[in-house]
Amino acid sequence: MRIAVIDLGTNSVRFDVHQFGPGRVVRTLHRDKIMIRLGQGVFTHGQLDSDAIDRTVHAFHGFKKIATDLRVSRILALGTSALREAVDAPKLVARVKKSTGIDVRVISGPEEARLIALGILSNERGFKGRVGLIDIGGGSTEITIAQRRDIVKSDSFALGTARLQQVFLKRSPPTSENVDELRVYVRRTLAEQIVAHDWPKPQLLVGSSGTIKALAKILKKKNGKKSFKLKDLSELIKRMRKMNTTQLLGIQGMESKRVDMILAGAVLLEECMLALKVDEFKTTDFSLRDGILEEQIELSKQHLTSQIGLHLPDLCEKAAKLGQSRKHLDAIVAMSEQLFKSLSRLHKLDRGWRMYLDAAAILRNTGEAISVIGNAEHSAYIVRNSKFPFFEEWESDFVAELCRHHERHKLDVSLVPFNGNRKTAFLRILAILSLIDALDVDPKSPAQIRRVHVNGDHIRITLSGGTSSDLEALRVEQRKQLFKTVFRRVVQVQRV
Repeated sequence: MRIAVIDLGTNSVRFDVHQFGPGRVVRTLHRDKIMIRLGQGVFTHGQLDSDAIDRTVHAFHGFKKIATDLRVSRILALGTSALREAVDAPKLVARVKKSTGIDVRVISGPEEARLIALGILSNERGFKGRVGLIDIGGGSTEITIAQRRDIVKSDSFALGTARLQQVFLKRSPPTSENVDELRVYVRRTLAEQIVAHDWPKPQLLVGSSGTIKALAKILKKKNGKKSFKLKDLSELIKRMRKMNTTQLLGIQGMESKRVDMILAGAVLLEECMLALKVDEFKTTDFSLRDGILEEQIELSKQHLTSQIGLHLPDLCEKAAKLGQSRKHLDAIVAMSEQLFKSLSRLHKLDRGWRMYLDAAAILRNTGEAISVIGNAEHSAYIVRNSKFPFFEEWESDFVAELCRHHERHKLDVSLVPFNGNRKTAFLRILAILSLIDALDVDPKSPAQIRRVHVNGDHIRITLSGGTSSDLEALRVEQRKQLFKTVFRRVVQVQRV
């Protein structure tokens, strides 16, 4: 299988094509990076620049052609800070979709931080003790504290080179007041999270992204080392803050494409090191797109088609925070998976659809945290507005609608807001979800399915455990019409 990964950042767009082999064997077939400056003007005007939009669409056309030539099976495109903030971002997403067929998913800051950390921690070796991970982008900075491979703290900050340059450093060289204002703003922003919440001190800071690599390249030209001290960075800032563009270009190792943002990036990195109380940093080649790739490798390994399958524990955690019992949720997931498997010759759905049944089974009663009355509507609202980062937009709608209708005895098919295969899958999954809900009588002592027997026009489910002997059968009888309409089978319940 071949997949393409597109990381649509504030300054650059990156495009990779990978060939998946057996196990975790991955071969990179193509790698590209284009400086499109999508965030041009976004942080001062709140809208995307028309020329930047044209550059982005043009780049996507090129990516689409390469993906077609390389026979790519799937294209994953993620947008970050600039698209999170631009009010007209949906127009760009729609234009890219219409002209290339590529869906761009805009991810949240915390999700970006998590994926960056995943990409680095999965590929770098030799980390000892506590390490800090930092990615300075054009619009945001993601920082993670990890203990070996485990994330201790992680967050995204609305701080980036393009953002800071656009707001504070509008002339070259900037005034001392402009640089001081930038520094105070960065320091205050970091203090509100890192200092106020007493983040643990890392022994080393590992930086990804073009800005940190550009700074490392300049510092390496000076001292020839692979890791760099805070004092070296501070000395570089003192030199650069009084230079105009021409003078900056004269610094050995300076990249012309980053010269206008290099001072903002240097001050930002310095302030991050001060806030984290770390004296040394080094660079890494791994970042967001590597985290995306790691998730795709795991999906392939587990034969899953959606990230939801990797994040069911996160959904259980969300439901638990809204009052659901974790032990009960585990039992319901087990029931969901058993019914999906046992009824496979009836529903005839690819096993990739199972995760949507699991997700809906977990989230269907979260609305009780708002009110028991209208629980289904409240649950659907929670699913849609929780903005789970691993849900694509249609997946969020799909699970929300399952939650909305899971208590129905009958369903007007015209109410189903999906078409084609998704509509068929929705009705079949809803019928099974309705059955799960009927069998879920006592959250404190859930019943267990011992056997599911499909025979002619009947389905016999044998239960054990739980506290009820007749209530499950009564509830299934009440819900039988929906299941019978979808599968043309009558469900019977018995106990052992």
